[in-house]
Parts: sequence; structure tokens; C-alpha cells
Amino acid sequence: MRRLAPSEKKLLLLLCGALFLVVNLLGLRAFLQARTGQRKAITATRAEIAESSGWIERGQILRPAVAWLDSHPIPRSEPDAASAELLKTEREEAENAGLKVTEENLLPPQSSPQGSSVAVAVKLSGPFAGLVKMLFAMQTPSAWRTVDKISIKSDAQPPNVLIEMELRQQFQPVDSTGNTGPTPPTR
Repeated sequence: MRRLAPSEKKLLLLLCGALFLVVNLLGLRAFLQARTGQRKAITATRAEIAESSGWIERGQILRPAVAWLDSHPIPRSEPDAASAELLKTEREEAENAGLKVTEENLLPPQSSPQGSSVAVAVKLSGPFAGLVKMLFAMQTPSAWRTVDKISIKSDAQPPNVLIEMELRQQFQPVDSTGNTGPTPPTR
């Protein structure tokens, strides 16, 4: 092999330098792309960790509510029995509060994955203090009863009022053999 001329040496060095530069630029590009991908993955993982820790914190905050639900289970009943019990309770509490029942209508039962409910639409008349007493007696969390709608109008004879309200009783349905309907989701 012959010796390279000085101009050929320069060209060879330029070619090697250009190849070295191209390889370094490609390597730098690959490094920067990998680094960007890692940063995106780190950001996504941090977001997942923040969301997961939020769920953990919510779970710990809800522990008293879960304990309350376990100590006050939803009543189990047949729909007809639940309707009868709601009517009976509504009448008794209205009488105890000094209110007069002018009209009452049973509403159709409703079902959901968490349980069922029956409702009664009732019209009452009497003193406002009696209404307050009845509401405190009827709407208690441990009884699983709620007042869904209420309309209060002043009567011609103050302090009497005319009341229209809808009471709802939540329950877990059972059939005549005592088997429970759809069970609520586990906690």
C-alpha cells in the first residue's frame, strides 16, 4: 500500500471528523429522546401516585362512615311491609306532633343496586312547631328515612301551615322466603 499524500490525509481526517460528528449527533438525539420519554413516564407515574394516595386518604377519611353504616344497617323488608310501616310511622308522628293528615298517597317503589325505597306523598295541616317536631322525628339517618320534597304554605289561621311533602323509606328487599334481593357492593 502506498503512502497517502498530504491532501488525502486531510480529506481522510475530514471524513473521520465528519463521521465522528454524525455519530455523536445521532447519539445525542437518541439520548435526548430517551430522556424526554423518561421524563414523561416520571410525570405520569407521579400523577398516578398522587391519585392513588388521594384514594388512600379518602378511604381513611371514610372509615367512620363505613363503621356507622356497619352499625346501622339498612332495614330488610318486603316492599308491601315497608310501605305499611312508612304509612304507620308517618301517621303516628303527625298525630304526636298535632298535625292533621288531609291526604296521603303511596308512590311506586323504586329499586337501585344499593337497595329499594318506598315513598308516600302526604298533605298535612297544623302548627309550624308541630311540623318541625315531626320532621325531627321522621328524618333520622339511622331510620333510613328522608324527606324528598316539602312545600310549606301559610294557612288562613296563623301559626298554622299547610304542608305537602314526600317521605321516602330506604330498605333492602327480601322475598317471602326471607332471601335478600340484590346485595349492595362490598366495601
